[in-house]
Amino acid sequence: MQRVVAVVIMNAAMFAQSASPSCPADRPVDDMIAEVHKQQSKKKHRIGNPLPQVTCIWGWCLDHSRTPPTIPKPAPRVELPKGDDTRSMSASVQTNDCNRAMNMALEAAHDIEVGDYYFESQKYTAALLRYNDAVNDKPGDAAIHVRLGRVLEKLNQIPQAIEQYDTAQKLAGPQKWCSEAKSALLRLQRPPGS
Repeated sequence: MQRVVAVVIMNAAMFAQSASPSCPADRPVDDMIAEVHKQQSKKKHRIGNPLPQVTCIWGWCLDHSRTPPTIPKPAPRVELPKGDDTRSMSASVQTNDCNRAMNMALEAAHDIEVGDYYFESQKYTAALLRYNDAVNDKPGDAAIHVRLGRVLEKLNQIPQAIEQYDTAQKLAGPQKWCSEAKSALLRLQRPPGS
């Protein structure tokens, strides 16, 4: 029986090595923010710049500087591969998709941080704008929807807040956010005077 278990473990390890790695853009936005803070803390001690304009985590970087837009060069002509090269093209497409998703996720994390600052400063309209930007970049993140629900409550937009909490509750994510969404829904949907 031990041989069978060893074979199964070996096959599972071989499968794990052959499977393509998941894209870190799928991680919760709070994990991204924590990782950014960790990286910034390391850089701050080395360089002394507490507000870098470039955010790098898990091998992806995003430049937050406000440089003027440039006219893009025409896209290079790409010839489609034939035969066995389709596998490498598929991997390339996956990498490009992950790069785009990671850039959007980093933008969402940045918007969340700025939105949280505005929320704590009681600048709810500004927070709402940043949270809306974040949810557009990363719509499947429960934490963003809960934050939207919170700020909509502060702005007395209760039906929209309920909608955001409901969305958050239906999404997969850390239990903390699903629990907060559920509690908020119970509180907001309670009949007046009960």
